[in-house]
Formats: sequence, structure tokens, C-alpha cells
Amino acid sequence: MVTALAIAVATAALYAWRLQDAPIYLSPDEAIISVDAYSIASTARDVHGRFLPLFFQIQLPGETRMGWFTPAIFYLSALFLKVLPLSEATIRLPAVLVGVVDVVLMYFIGRRLFNRESSAIVASALLALTPAHFILSRYALDYLYPLPFILGWLLCLLTFLETKRPVLLFAGTALLGIGFFSYIAAVVMMPLYFLFTCVTLWYLPQRRRRLIVAAAGFGLPLLMLIAWLFTHPTAFADTAARYDLYDTKNLNALQGLRAFLSYPNLDRLSGLYWSFFNPSLLFFSGDRQMMFSTRSIGVFTLPIALLLPIGMYHVLSARRNAGALIVFIGLVTAPLAALLGGEGGVINRAVELLPFTVLLATFGVEFLWSARIGGRPRAFLVPAGAAALAVAVTYAGWTAVTRGRVGTSTVALMVLAVGMLVAAAMADRLSLSRVAAIGLLAWIPVQFGSFYADYFTDYRLRSSTWLGGNLRGALESLIEMEQQEHTPRIYFSILASTSGLMDIRNRWMSSYWQFYLIKHRREDLLARSGPFDAAHVRAVPPGSLILANVGEVNMDSLVKAGELKRVRLVPEVSGPEFFAILQR
Repeated sequence: MVTALAIAVATAALYAWRLQDAPIYLSPDEAIISVDAYSIASTARDVHGRFLPLFFQIQLPGETRMGWFTPAIFYLSALFLKVLPLSEATIRLPAVLVGVVDVVLMYFIGRRLFNRESSAIVASALLALTPAHFILSRYALDYLYPLPFILGWLLCLLTFLETKRPVLLFAGTALLGIGFFSYIAAVVMMPLYFLFTCVTLWYLPQRRRRLIVAAAGFGLPLLMLIAWLFTHPTAFADTAARYDLYDTKNLNALQGLRAFLSYPNLDRLSGLYWSFFNPSLLFFSGDRQMMFSTRSIGVFTLPIALLLPIGMYHVLSARRNAGALIVFIGLVTAPLAALLGGEGGVINRAVELLPFTVLLATFGVEFLWSARIGGRPRAFLVPAGAAALAVAVTYAGWTAVTRGRVGTSTVALMVLAVGMLVAAAMADRLSLSRVAAIGLLAWIPVQFGSFYADYFTDYRLRSSTWLGGNLRGALESLIEMEQQEHTPRIYFSILASTSGLMDIRNRWMSSYWQFYLIKHRREDLLARSGPFDAAHVRAVPPGSLILANVGEVNMDSLVKAGELKRVRLVPEVSGPEFFAILQR
């Protein structure tokens, strides 16, 4: 337990640092979820007035499309908001907790799967130092929420296979049943993992009794769903329409299933499936969305690209036990739920890849450590390490003189060179395969360290436009100016480009506004806020503030006509100003 506690503390320190300002801005869904969670924490009702709902209705103002969000993130966030004030850091703390729990559970799974303390620590470290896991653990979003339930199930199943205690089997499948409510993809993946459990039990003695225990554990939490569906008969069609699974206006569910399984659609899905195993996604540039990738590193660090196939070979050739095979099948099936969303190469829809890849990579480390491939490597390591160190020192000196800094790649090369020389000093006790294992494991924190530094510096600037720009600065400026000038009303114009194209930020402006009013304890301003109608500008009380954007034709014409005046431009951290505050 001491080791597990140390892992938890180290991971929390790594993941929670500067949570307030990285990511630099709130994403739209963070604002939407936070406002609903705050309502639950304050009144036990969602923003629509429903008492402790099982699913949360999300429907943005002015939109006909409606969705139902799974409840886990809302209730966990509400627990934090019961004791902490609403802020960017507070609403992201639950995701950090989820990430820490993942890493700790990986440690316990490693102890069961590998029967070696060092391998368990390696498995937990590999997950903690997975860039995609780190990034997703810092958003107030529910993409990672299924993982604690999946890892808890896997731990219970592995322990059950050793001890044959029915309570562990029940607990494992109950975690799957509860995890069904953690994220939309879990609706597909949790029944799949329950199926894995049933197949595993089929080959054990007393399978009928054990299957009944497993079914009871999985089914009990789902009784809530059955009751809820009776009172919300359109929920399935609403969800299918939201994710464009089939044409819900013209087809019923059976016809939709037939269309989904048609040959052209299966052809499309096969292409999407393989996109999740694209080396570019996994090891080089990561998720195609800037929100979830720095674009300078993959979902995993590069050494995993070498350890993963070695681990797969080890599992399929030498470790054919139930636990190892479940891990392999878990990797193969990880993208299945993501196919329903129709997006390829987006890791946030297939987070199940993360733990199963890490476990297989740990199998790769185990193989290299035990294989003893090759002779004594001193003859190679000494000249190679010395040459690498000479190159690194020379280049570091040149860049320090010419550019005033030493690049991260130079530091990485120095670390690699020193590692090779250290390995050479220990060559009498190490085979070439063990040197390779040590080198690959040493490379991971070096590459992660470079990513970590970029994440808190340049990446904040690169990702700012993807996160909607400095809307926080604009809204907090409105609150500040109202407090100073006691303006009668606050208006929001329709954001649009110079060509008249509507800006996507119009969709969730109300959620952001509510978030920052709650944060600054100015909910009273909500009653004095509303949309701006340029045709009735003279009905606007003098002194009122209007949030607009630079270059919007209608607002610019009102400024030129003297009806409005521009009082503030909101600076962006990168690029020209977008938001402008006008006054009547």
C-alpha cells in the first residue's frame, strides 16, 4: 500500500500542476457540464429542474438537436462543488482524480498480471507518462471516466481467476454495470467486457453458477436504466440522431440497424477502425484535434512503438493465460464504440486503447528483461555513448552561443549518451536485451518531459484558438466593467465574420456566461442580460454594454453611425483581437 500511495501522490502532483491555466481556456462542454453540476450541487436539480436525474438533457438554446449525457461526471463534479467554489481548477479536479485512480489501479493490475513488483510499477508509470492520458485528465470532460470501471473490472477478474471467490466476480461485473453510466462509449464497451467475462467463465468449472453471479452483478445497476427508458421513450432516437447513427426521421430502429450493417457502411467502418492504429496517431502527432494533442507527440511516447509489438508477440507466443489474452483482445476491440461516432483518429473516443496498450508494452519489457538476447554489449555501448555525448555537448555549445538556449532534443541526446555509458559500465551483468529495455524505459520520461514543458508553454498559445479564444477575458471584462460603471444591461450580439458567416461560439455563449457569473458570484446579472438586436438599437438603455466581435459588419456600421462606441478590445494570447466590448 505504501507503493500505491506514493504512486498516487506522484501522479496527482504531476497531473494537477497549474490546472487553473492549462488548458488555457474552458472547452464548450466543460462550461455546459459545469453549470449543470453546479445546479446539482446547489439544488439537487439539473438546469431543467429535474431532481437527481439519471441522464442529463443537453440542448443548447435555439437548437432542435438534443442529447442525453451520462451522469457520472455531473455527480462527481457536484461533490467537489459542494466543498470548493466553482472555478476552472475546481471543475477539472475530478478528471485529475480519475487519472490518478487509473494509474493506481494499473499498479494493482500489474501485480496480479506479472507477479512482479517492478513490472507493476513500470505499468503504472507507463500509463502516468502517456501524453493522451495526461491531457484528458486535465479537462472537465468524461472521456476518461470509463477507465476506472474497466480497470476495476479487470483487477477483480484477474483476482477471481486466482482465488475463485464469487464476491470478486460479482464486484467486477457490477463495476461494468455502474460504468455503463460513465460515458456514451461505455454503453457499447461495458456489455462487451461483460461478454469477455462470460466467455472466460465458460471454460471454468461450475460455470452455470458463476455465470449467474456475473449476470447479477452486471444487471442490477442496469435496472435503473430500464425504469428510466420507460419514462423517456425517445431517448434512443435522440441519441441516434445526435451521433448520426442512422436517419431517425425516416427510419425506425430496425431499419436503421439494417442500414448500419450495409456493405457500404461496413466498408466505411473498416477504414475508421484501422485509423485508430495509425502509427501517426499513436506515436508521432497524436489526435487530430488540437484540444487533445500538442501535435508534437503521439498518444503514447515513441518507445511504446517498439515495446507494444514485442509484448504482443510475447502474449501470443508464450503467455497464453486468460489474463494476457483478455488484455490482447481488449486492445483489438478498443476502437469499436468509436466507430459509431464516425470519427477516425480521435483518441478521446477510444480511451480503452490506453490501458491495454500500456499492459502489452509492459509485457514487452518483461520479454526483453527475461530473454537475454545478444552477448555483452560493452564493445558497442562505449564508442556509441561517447560519440553521442560528444555530438550533444558540441551542439549544445553552438546553440547556446547562437540562440541563447539549449534545445530539448539536445538534452535528450545527452541523457541517452549518459545512459549508454552507464549501461556499458554495468555490461558484465546485462545482456543486450536488458540494455534495450533500460534504454527504452529511460527514453520515455525524457520524451514526456519535453512534451510536459511544451504543454505548459507554447502549446497553450497554439491551442488557444481551438478553445474559442479569450472568451474568458471578454466575459470577465463585462463583469468588471459592470461593477465599476453599474451599467443597466449587458447584451450579446451575434458573432459573425466579415462575410456574415455565423461563428460557432454563438452556440454555447449562454453556458460560458452562466459559468463566469457563478464563478464571480454575480448571478444577479443573468436577469439583466440578453441578445442584442441591431434593428432596435435605440431601445437599448444608455450605458449598456454589448459583446461583439471585431469585423462584424452590422456592429461596425452602428459604431460608425455613432449609435455605439467601442470601449475595449479583448487581447488574445496569440493573434489579433477577436472580441470587442461596445457601449450604448
